[in-house]
Amino acid sequence: MFETLGLSTAAEQLYLELLERPGARPDALTRSDRDPDAVGAAIGELREAGLLLPGPGCTAVAPDVAVELLAHRQEELLRRARAAVEPLLLRYRQVGSPDPVELVAGSEQVSLRYEQLVRCARKEILGFDKPPYVVPVRDLGMELASLGQRVRYRAVYARPALTVPGRLSDVDTLKSAGEQARILPDLPFKLLIVDRRWAMVPVSEGTEVERAMVVRPCSLLDALVATFDSYWQRAVPFGDAGRAGSTGDDPAPGDLSEADRQVLALLATGLTDERIAAHLGLGLRTVQRRVRGLMDRLGAGNRFQAGLQAARTGLL
Repeated sequence: MFETLGLSTAAEQLYLELLERPGARPDALTRSDRDPDAVGAAIGELREAGLLLPGPGCTAVAPDVAVELLAHRQEELLRRARAAVEPLLLRYRQVGSPDPVELVAGSEQVSLRYEQLVRCARKEILGFDKPPYVVPVRDLGMELASLGQRVRYRAVYARPALTVPGRLSDVDTLKSAGEQARILPDLPFKLLIVDRRWAMVPVSEGTEVERAMVVRPCSLLDALVATFDSYWQRAVPFGDAGRAGSTGDDPAPGDLSEADRQVLALLATGLTDERIAAHLGLGLRTVQRRVRGLMDRLGAGNRFQAGLQAARTGLL
């Protein structure tokens, strides 16, 4: 349990034993199957980590205190490592890659670097999502894990992305976990930005991404961040099924029902009436009737415009 926090197996075992034997003397902890030197080393490790209370005997601190102490120690080590990386990065650029733009070649290397960047995220991940895709089925594990660690996700989806089988359900899953999603008819390229410190852009679009650029702090990174911010402002928010102020199918005065907001959000993705009906579990005629009524109410000339109008007027 404590190994992930930097405690050795021997020290962890001794700590767990001391929880049931508070005040045990060091010589009483040595059994025939234990090396006295190993027990002494484990006691020393526990004392150094602050997991034993002061005194002649060995009394373990409470488990919640132990976790916080170990976590704080690991955080301090991590802080020191991050502080030490700047001179190393300078040497790396001077010797290996002086250019802030690194070209990654080979689909496996591109995939590996993508995973590394996502796992490095501490504050936010920004992205453009558009087909075609390297793999037909999206692995949500990394993104859900990052969201679980309070990393902020903002993604702009190209409308064709949400017509790919299973993609709409993936977006619903990520939104439920905290992702902020918006939609545009199209996007210029795929993009990943991590903590506004790194960016990744495929060099060529296709089902096999053989090359990608990894961009570190420079004017190009600034331009990519500005591009994301610009498209984010123009994009239509993906409807929030949990928006307050509406219940059931009965709209409040001057407002829309929850079902209508869901239909509007899906209209903006470019889904057909059949796909919308299947996704929401509604009848086709019900959806068609709602679509016609919503377009009339919003004065929209087409389906996507209806979703855009709803977003601009605060209905989504």
